[in-house]
Amino acid sequence: MKKKLYISNLAWDHKDFLKVKELIKKYQFDGLDIAPLKIKNDWKNLNELSRKNSKVFNEQKIKINAIQGIFFKKKFNLFKKNKNHIEDIFNHTLNILKICKIYKCKKVIIGSSEFRKRNGINLKIADQIFVDFFVRFKKILIKKKIFLCLEAIPRQYNEDFIFDFFHLIKLVKKINSKWIKINLDSSLFHFEKFDEKLLFKNIKYIKNIQVTEKNFKYFLKPNKKNIKFCNLLKKSNLIKNVSLEIISKKTDIKKLDKSMRNFKNLLHN
Repeated sequence: MKKKLYISNLAWDHKDFLKVKELIKKYQFDGLDIAPLKIKNDWKNLNELSRKNSKVFNEQKIKINAIQGIFFKKKFNLFKKNKNHIEDIFNHTLNILKICKIYKCKKVIIGSSEFRKRNGINLKIADQIFVDFFVRFKKILIKKKIFLCLEAIPRQYNEDFIFDFFHLIKLVKKINSKWIKINLDSSLFHFEKFDEKLLFKNIKYIKNIQVTEKNFKYFLKPNKKNIKFCNLLKKSNLIKNVSLEIISKKTDIKKLDKSMRNFKNLLHN
């Protein structure tokens, strides 16, 4: 079964999208993961801009797999003892769900380390605050039919809370919602032993999968762990969508071309 392939728009400057669009067609990618602030530099009037972009993507038959980077430049932190601040986070997330609807997208990736930086708060207390916050979305997500995909991030990327996949599993189980799942990023294996059992033992909790090279570099020479991971994904009929995530401030079409070719070859050949 061929996977639907997506690429994150974190890999280029939005002004170069027409060039990137040609690569999407060339390698028959299905669409994008979108970080809104790669399209516009602030959160003002984003709904109106999303409507315009949605029309463009529809015309080009480019699907939106997920919205990511949803707390970028917001200076949010879930563990601040300030009710108004927590309500701001909640309301901003609700607006992201509206943007999902505009793009006809079913998934939001939430992996911001700043948003959940513990700053010394007791782990047990942090767990409860985290669970309580996401429990608030349960009825909303049932109505909107959108998944929140929480992500574990390696310690080496300045994560001090959810850096262990099995800790995240524990939290997702406590939240107990069909619509709150996990985004599994291959970065979990950048600094740890590759564990192929991790994927299939927990597949019912995983809704989105991203593949990244260490430090989110171009996919020019995929490391051995990513090759194993992609081979594992390719064999499974349970996994239908896979995204490539690269982070680059500038557009490098040659490197992007090679990265997309490598990614497709790993998952389709």
